[in-house]
Amino acid sequence: MKRPFLVFEDTSPQSRRELFRFLGVTFMATRFAALGPLMWIALGIVTAFAETGRAFTIAVLANGIIYGVFLICCTAIHTLGHIVAGRLVGAPMDANLMTATRDVNVYVTHGADTPRRARIGRSLGGPAANIVAGLVFVVLWRWSGERLLQMFGIISVTIGVFTLMPIPTLDGFTILRQLLRRDQGRTRRIS
Repeated sequence: MKRPFLVFEDTSPQSRRELFRFLGVTFMATRFAALGPLMWIALGIVTAFAETGRAFTIAVLANGIIYGVFLICCTAIHTLGHIVAGRLVGAPMDANLMTATRDVNVYVTHGADTPRRARIGRSLGGPAANIVAGLVFVVLWRWSGERLLQMFGIISVTIGVFTLMPIPTLDGFTILRQLLRRDQGRTRRIS
């Protein structure tokens, strides 16, 4: 398995340990996966500090921890979106590999022979789940005025949009690659 974008540790089958099964998907972890939540919380603290531009205070630290928890929740929403989309298009995920930096979807049963349409559909599942969840939380923020709902919504939509970027191993790259292959196939038939 090629090392995915933003994953800096060994992801080979020998380095994985099985944790549990959920919705027919085996959840596995690498040796350093336990560092993941700490990394997300650290990123949340950096975000809170950058957002305020003030001196580092207990309030900034508390907001940062909350943002980190939001990031962890958004990752779970993203994974759930892929699981649901994979089932809907008939090419379900076999496993989800948790690493210190991000989760990696593993498709063995429905790998190379999976139709383009199914690959695009399951790739859209994670970003779509983040964007929809984010928009729901922004609407709830507008209704309630609770600023934390706004931040959760913004973080979720941002993750959804980011993963649609055409960067290798991200969802946007998979979608673009499948769309370009489709166009190339049409060109060959025409010529």
